[in-house]
Amino acid sequence: MKLDIHKVTGIAVLIAINNILGKVSIGPSFASVNFGFIALAIAGYLYGPKLTMLAAILSNILAFTIMGNGAFSFWFLIPSLLAGATYGLLTRPTLFRIIMVNIIVVIGISFLFNTSLIAFVYNLNYESLLATRVLKMIASLTVQIIITHILLTHTAIKNLKYKIIPIKRGV
Repeated sequence: MKLDIHKVTGIAVLIAINNILGKVSIGPSFASVNFGFIALAIAGYLYGPKLTMLAAILSNILAFTIMGNGAFSFWFLIPSLLAGATYGLLTRPTLFRIIMVNIIVVIGISFLFNTSLIAFVYNLNYESLLATRVLKMIASLTVQIIITHILLTHTAIKNLKYKIIPIKRGV
């Protein structure tokens, strides 16, 4: 992973966007959908899994320390790392890949794994937590698939990728 000033700046901007959009949510509290995933999906598309994992972890740490999102636990960096790696698979987005990545992130990582971590860290009942989070999971999955598909197939985002990662011509 070779870093240059453009990549570092791009990741820093996406981390900031992720923290801002993570505070924006729609819907009732039991089924609210936040938009922090947008920056990670774009990071995955532009930079791949390694830098997106880094962005997800740094964003999570910033959200806990600067933005004041509850008590910090290193356990919650694991789902961030996994989500970042998964969004990094969107370097060549197709509808199938977008659907699969969002299913893995929303159902596998956020709904099942993150819920088990919450139950473990705070000594809560896993089944009750799953029951309370199922509507949020369904709403999030639907919204994330639609928005990710619209964003990553949009001409402006595609053009941004080609400006960030220039095509190497024959030497």
